[in-house]
Amino acid sequence: MQRTCLMHRKSAKSLAAALPGQRLRDVRALRLNVLTAATRGDWRSEIEGSSGGADGAAKNNFKSNGAGGAADRGSGMAGAAAATTATMEPPSAQPKAAAAAPPPPPSPWSQPKEQQAKAQAKEQKQPPSAAAAAPPAAAAGPAAAEGSRRDPFTLPTFDLVEVLAEPKSQATAFTALAATSAILATLCIVEPQAVLHLALPEAYISPLDTTFLRIVGVTLAASASVEYSLKHAAESQLLKSATYQRLMAGCAAKSAGFLAVLLINTPATWGMWNPLAWMAYASTAAAAGTINLSVISHTSGKGLALPPLESGSPQNATSWGYTTCIALYLLTVTACFAPEALFAEDLYSDITPLVKGVWAPGFLLAAVMSYVLKDAADRGRLGASTFKNLNLGLAALEYGYSIIFGSSILSDQVDIDVAALSNLGGALVIATFALYTYATAKK
Repeated sequence: MQRTCLMHRKSAKSLAAALPGQRLRDVRALRLNVLTAATRGDWRSEIEGSSGGADGAAKNNFKSNGAGGAADRGSGMAGAAAATTATMEPPSAQPKAAAAAPPPPPSPWSQPKEQQAKAQAKEQKQPPSAAAAAPPAAAAGPAAAEGSRRDPFTLPTFDLVEVLAEPKSQATAFTALAATSAILATLCIVEPQAVLHLALPEAYISPLDTTFLRIVGVTLAASASVEYSLKHAAESQLLKSATYQRLMAGCAAKSAGFLAVLLINTPATWGMWNPLAWMAYASTAAAAGTINLSVISHTSGKGLALPPLESGSPQNATSWGYTTCIALYLLTVTACFAPEALFAEDLYSDITPLVKGVWAPGFLLAAVMSYVLKDAADRGRLGASTFKNLNLGLAALEYGYSIIFGSSILSDQVDIDVAALSNLGGALVIATFALYTYATAKK
C-alpha cells in the first residue's frame, strides 16, 4: 500500500490551518512513499474501487464549479492534495497540474502461490554472481591443497642409460673414466702404502702388498689409454664399429672382474676395510661397467650384444706378435689366482690375495687390447690414432711392470731364477714391440 504524506517545516498544526481555504504560501512539501503490507488478499480491488469513485467525484465537481470562487479553488486544491502530491511553488508561479503517482509495486503477500513458485524458479535459473561464486572457488583451494598433500613423495630419478644415448654424453662419460683411471694409476704407483692405509686401516701391509699395488697402477694406465680412445671415437660417432665395440666389452669385463675380486675377498678382509673406501671401490667399478654396457646397447644396432670376433690366423709378423701378447696376458690372469711361483710367499699378508687379484682385470683388458691390435695389423690399419694410443698403453704397462718387477728382484721379494728372468725379459720385449709399432706404423 502506498501513501503520500505532506510535511510542513513548522508543525502539523500550522499545515492544517493553511489547508482549509487559503492558498498555501511558503510551504515545503516532502513526499514520502510508505509501503505497508495488507493483511487481506482483496485490498487492491477495494483501493482501486474507492480511488476510482473519488477521482470521478472530483472530476464532476471541477466541471460544475469551473473557475469561480476562491473558496471553491481552495477546496479543489485541498482535494487534489489529498489524492496526489502537491508541489508548492512561489506565489508568482502559476499552479501546475499534479503528476499522476506511479502504480504501487505488487506485494509478495498478495501474489498467488503459483506466481511465487514461478518467481523462485526463475531466480534459481539465473547464473550466480561473482560474490556467490567466490565461496566455492575459495573452498576449492583447500581441497586442492589437501589432494596435493595426499600425493606420495617421490625422489627425482636419473636414468643413466637414457643420458648415454647422445654422443656428447658418451664422450663426457669416457673422459671421466679416463681421468679416474689416470688419477688412480698415479696414486697407486707413487703412494701405494698411503692408499692401502686409507682403504684398509686395520690391515698389516707388507712390502709385497705395495709392490702388487704398483702393478695395479700400471694396468690402470693402460685402461686410461683405452678410455681416452673411446672418448675420441664418441666425439666422431664411430663407436658402432667392431673395434670400439670390442674395447667397450673389454672395459665392461674389467669392471666385472674388479667387482668379482672384491666380493670373493670381502669375507676374509671385511673387518679391515674402511666402509667408505669399500663403497667407493664397488660403486666406481659398477658405474664404469654400466657406462660401457649402456653405450654398447645404444651403438651396436643390436642392443646389448657381444661384438663380432675374428678367428682368422695372423696375416703378418706384427699380427703374430700381438697373438703372442694375447696368450701371455691370459696366462698372467690365470697366475693371479694360482699358487705363487715368482714372488716370495712368506711375505704374504692377509690382504695380499686381494691386492694381487686386482691385477687380473687389468691384464684381461690388455689381452683385449692386443686382440684389437692384431685385427688392425691384419687389415694394415695400425697407423690410425686409436691403435697408436693402444700401443702406447701397452708400452706403458709393460715398461712400468718391468721397472716394478726389477725392483722386486733387487729387494729380495723375487728370487733370481730362470722364471724371474724370463718374466722380466718378456715384459721388456712386449714394451719395445709396442713402442716400435707405434713409431713406425703408417696410415
